Amino acid sequence: MLLAVMLIGLAVAMPSSALAGSKRDARVAYVLKNLKLKSDVQEKFRPLLDAYLKELSDLKDPYKKLKDELQDAIDANKLTAAQCDQLFEAKQKQEEKEPAVNRKWYAKFKTVLTTQQAYKAMKLSDDKL
Repeated sequence: MLLAVMLIGLAVAMPSSALAGSKRDARVAYVLKNLKLKSDVQEKFRPLLDAYLKELSDLKDPYKKLKDELQDAIDANKLTAAQCDQLFEAKQKQEEKEPAVNRKWYAKFKTVLTTQQAYKAMKLSDDKL
């Protein structure tokens, strides 16, 4: 219980960029653990994976930021028509760009991984943690 309170306190005290970085670090560790790569391949792949996850996070940030700003209205079911449009458009913009980002990084992953490993890395990167 004390540990949970300490972790919550730490999360509240951390700047959001540090929190995003720690989440990304956890995702990198998860993907690498499940890929079971040789150490030399893992060393080459880690910076690619981290850069991919950062680019993906940066792509999702505008929608997340807007959603966070409007969270009270969302929870109270009191979004205005304009706010609904804003959220919808921000999400669509994000989803339109994601396939190109994924294709770009899948190709880069294949420069250091086998095609099967690159595919698995993309799948693992998308897992809910």
